[in-house]
Amino acid sequence: MQIDILLPFKEKFSMNAAGAVSLTVKNTMKYSKYFNNIRIFGQHVTNPFFEKNFHGLNNNWILHGGHNKSLAYHYYKKNLNESFKKKIIEIHNRPYIFNYLIKKIPNFPMTLHFHNNPQQMKGSKSIKEREFITKSASAVYFVSKFIKNKFIEGLSKNYNNLHVLYNSVERNIQSIPNKKKEILFVGRLVPEKGAHIFCESIKTIAKKFKDWNFTMIGSSQLSKLQFKSKYEKKLISEFNNINFNTNYLGYIENDKVLKKIMEASILVIPSLWDEPFSLAAIEGLSQTTVIISSNRGGLPEVIGQNGILLENLNEKNLKEKILELILNKNLIHEYQQKAWNNYKFNSSELVKKQDFIRSEILKNYYSN
Repeated sequence: MQIDILLPFKEKFSMNAAGAVSLTVKNTMKYSKYFNNIRIFGQHVTNPFFEKNFHGLNNNWILHGGHNKSLAYHYYKKNLNESFKKKIIEIHNRPYIFNYLIKKIPNFPMTLHFHNNPQQMKGSKSIKEREFITKSASAVYFVSKFIKNKFIEGLSKNYNNLHVLYNSVERNIQSIPNKKKEILFVGRLVPEKGAHIFCESIKTIAKKFKDWNFTMIGSSQLSKLQFKSKYEKKLISEFNNINFNTNYLGYIENDKVLKKIMEASILVIPSLWDEPFSLAAIEGLSQTTVIISSNRGGLPEVIGQNGILLENLNEKNLKEKILELILNKNLIHEYQQKAWNNYKFNSSELVKKQDFIRSEILKNYYSN
């Protein structure tokens, strides 16, 4: 029996440049009872997670009409030469690739994982496309109820193969850690992530509270490449020039990000778009870091009462909440305790749901 996971082309299954999809797959796979039966397919990378499980695929994007289509084609060709009798194929976040492969490889059960709004993705924008996916897939997974609701909008009936499967981070601390006087932004430096709002909100705070540090982590691209957008250059320059206690770290590897989150008192998620889930949010909750976030997309169901959700987040109300926390140590401790008591995103627990669904698919598909 085999489980094949096909990643989007832009995802690099490596600590050096892993995106949210790669990290989510890595986090849950580690605790899966099917670990030894899982193969990960994606673009070639150096130092992949779980090297024995990873298979890099060739990419002739000009010949095959795109990077993702080329990966799918090479996976299909590889599949022709294999003799596995039982296999599940899991496609991540590329509905048009699911639509392509379900027709090319009809003799294995196939599932599709949505990490973004289906109504905005090639291959699932229309109701007709989403009906086809639902009828063709053995299971369709969504990273939040928010994303599932976007998928089922307009569907003619209820289906029992649609599952919310939250992203996960294993909490590996035994108690609430000692915190530094530090406030973080972690994320891609693109306008919709709202890093410029974080920057504007702390300009007077950083100068007044010199015993606090303000740190920004991330880049517009998921790598250490030197190219920077105009937005990114302007933001970094402004942030570094606020005061001596503001520090831009750029793109750093996920284990180092988690260490910074563990040490920080506050994590700011000022998203201006409907976040499907937010891996940064559960990384913060896992380390009992107080979260201030916009109240959009999947963020409310992830954070709930365990952090601070701001309606219509802007520079003014974000500044007010940051000040409120800085001036009230007991409030920080209160939110830390909530995050500690109510954490529900451990990979070792959430993968059990996925493995159960996998076992049901195997049992039902191959019993006929």
